[in-house]
Amino acid sequence: MSFLKLPLLLAINVSLASQTVLAATTGTLTFAGQVNGGTCDLSAGDVNRTITLPAIKISDFDASPSAGSLDFEVSADCESDIRTVVFQFAGTPAHENPILFSNTGTSSGTALWLIHRASPLYAIPANGTEAQRSRTVTTSGNKAVLPLSAAYYKTGAAVTQGTLASAVTVSITYN
Repeated sequence: MSFLKLPLLLAINVSLASQTVLAATTGTLTFAGQVNGGTCDLSAGDVNRTITLPAIKISDFDASPSAGSLDFEVSADCESDIRTVVFQFAGTPAHENPILFSNTGTSSGTALWLIHRASPLYAIPANGTEAQRSRTVTTSGNKAVLPLSAAYYKTGAAVTQGTLASAVTVSITYN
């Protein structure tokens, strides 16, 4: 019996000894990626929003050049790394008073007055420079909120009854 064990043992040793190790190929794994800054978008309700000013009477202009003021806010939803948002406004200036936004409605002698409700109040001029038509807001809780007011404003021409319609575009940039 000892003869049978010896050839089997020799066969196992020879089998193990005859395996050769091959040289392995080496390579480099290269990884690529990108870290982007956060984004900011106008809040869903402010993308295409209609703001309805209260109805007024022509006689409301007897004591003041503006009437029917309405407070509202425009806001942007931002990711956590956004610190400031710049709201910029654009629209057609009124012919009689280019600081105001034009009225394409049926009332004559009126235009839209857009005001940033800051301290002090700041009228956003339709004919202003880019800087004059822009307002910078610091974000808080991933949101930038710009308090505004809008009002009818007497342009100097005789005021007639009818509607006020004015389109003002708002765009944002952020960092």
